[in-house]
This record gives sequence, structure tokens and C-alpha cells, in this order.
Amino acid sequence: MARSVTVIGSTGLIGKQFLESVSEGEFKQVTAISRREIPELMGKSFINQTIHDFSDLEAMRPDLKTDILVCALGTTIKTAGSQEAFMRVDHDLPLEIARIAHEAGCQTFILISSVGADAQSSIFYSRVKGQVEAALDELGFNQFHILRPSMLLGERQESRPGEFVGKLILTPLSFLIPWKYKPIHANTVSDKIKRLASWTQPGKYIWEGKSLFHLN
Repeated sequence: MARSVTVIGSTGLIGKQFLESVSEGEFKQVTAISRREIPELMGKSFINQTIHDFSDLEAMRPDLKTDILVCALGTTIKTAGSQEAFMRVDHDLPLEIARIAHEAGCQTFILISSVGADAQSSIFYSRVKGQVEAALDELGFNQFHILRPSMLLGERQESRPGEFVGKLILTPLSFLIPWKYKPIHANTVSDKIKRLASWTQPGKYIWEGKSLFHLN
């Protein structure tokens, strides 16, 4: 049975790719939450775009009454400006939004995390990713899917020079890289999200490495 899906982080690489790839009738309802209108989705009248400035998360509650919530929120410390600001975007916002969605009856949470996520890591970025995974798990969603992609391929709206250089170096050599660290295209992750949207078995699942590339 088709279910409703809401996406936060709709203008990011994975969120945008997922929304652009969705076809009419694929879900009962599709809602894209973002800070601004997404022009590329204007031709998709079946996608409900809702604009929020993220300062009043309670105002999102009607849009978070959904079967599936996909969280593709994420930034970099450089873009955020500080570790505290990064923590707000990558930890606090996903957790607060997930709590509201769970209260509103959402049963499935799909989190776009990162390779190396570990709440005990000495690396700040990886530690925050691991901490938010652990905190979200405690909310008690019927299904909790964690996707841990390595370097993402695709056209970003924001410039990340270091990532661009890494892609140039790593992509030709990806056959030598262990599955867990292989660069992965955003559309591959998007296809995985679609497959998980029809998942029926309750529980917590972590998808990384080879399992992210395979759709079964």
C-alpha cells in the first residue's frame, strides 16, 4: 500500500535527487520541507512544497504527520561557521523534528548519516553523526533506517572544493577502494531510499558499503 513521505533537507544533494526522481502515484503523498521554494519541483504538482525557516519547528507539525520521514539535513563545519552551528544543523534539528514527527504518528524514519559515524569517535564530525544516530534510535520508530554513504557524487548547489578534488582523484580508482569507502552517486542513494519506503519489517537497519549499492 502506498504511503506518504516527507523530506527535510530537500535542497541538499540527496534530498533534491530523491524528490526530482519521484513519479506521480509512487507515494500516497509527497511533502518537501525547505527554507525556500525549489524551482526544479514546480512542474511536479503532486509534490507539496512547504516553506519553513526552521526557527519554529512546531509550525512544521502538520507537515510531519506522515508515514515516512526522510532526513537529508546536513552541512559542513566550514559552511555552518562553527562546531556549535554544525551541531545545531546535524544533530539538534533532526532530533527535534523527528520527535515531533513521531508524536504525530510517523512510523518510519530514514536518516542520511555518513560513513564513519561513531558516537565515541575522536573526530568531531563523525562523533556528532554517531550521537544523532543514537539519540534518534531512542525515539522508538517502528522502522529506523540509517544510510551511511561515503563521498557523494552529483551536482551540489554549494561549492565544496575539497570534495571536488577528492572526486577527481578517487572516482577513477574506486575499484581499488573497499565498499565502505567507495564514492557513491546521489541517485543510487535515492533509489535505496525508495526501496526502503516499501520495507515492511520493523526494526533498526544500518546500510553502508555494499548494502547501499545493492537495492535488495
